[in-house]
Amino acid sequence: MDDQDQELSQIVKTNATYHGAPPDLRARLRAAINAAPGTAVPPRPRAGFAPWGWPSGRAFSGPGAALVFGVVLSFGLVVGGGFGWQALSSIRAGSHGAELTDEIVASHVRSLMASHISDVASTDQHTVKPWFNGKVDFSPPVTDFAAQGYPLTGGRLDYLGHRAVAALVYQRHAHPINLFLWPESGADDNGTIASEQGYHVMQWRHGGMHYAAVSDVNAGELKGFVDMVRQQTAQ
Repeated sequence: MDDQDQELSQIVKTNATYHGAPPDLRARLRAAINAAPGTAVPPRPRAGFAPWGWPSGRAFSGPGAALVFGVVLSFGLVVGGGFGWQALSSIRAGSHGAELTDEIVASHVRSLMASHISDVASTDQHTVKPWFNGKVDFSPPVTDFAAQGYPLTGGRLDYLGHRAVAALVYQRHAHPINLFLWPESGADDNGTIASEQGYHVMQWRHGGMHYAAVSDVNAGELKGFVDMVRQQTAQ
């Protein structure tokens, strides 16, 4: 295994959410491992065919089969609940992407542990937005989504990726949502999704800004929040 494979393996072990593989998949993998060299493993039935697909009519045995078995069980059919390939893509984004996700989660947790969720506590976007004047070198877009069930509760300064960033704080029932944002060059993108330590992180770039939303709300509710932010900033 080369350095890149080792790095990917370590990132997956650190960031992936684990779920047991289905019995059918376990049985096929065990059969592949125990098969004699050059023996083809019977193809998986087409019913319920997995999105990844599965090689059929090819031999899996020995070290190669063991590697496949280890990779699939390590990924644990990487995070369910609609994340699928996007979550895997975010884990594969490279060490910088993984490190930034770590920082985002750490900053979110630290703000909760230190009871310092906001420097300016207000539900008024016209109070929160001007508070950042002179504190960061950009003007963060601030919108209150109280009517949609995601009220603005304040904002604060934070530090991510070696620079000062704005953190806007929202609430979903009893769950705080931190929305980090800072200027970043590059084309707009559809974003990435990751799950770490029970927190969901959604990041995207739009209009020269990098956005990162993090919370322990369920993935669907966080996505609903992100969709509203993206729609508002696109106007």
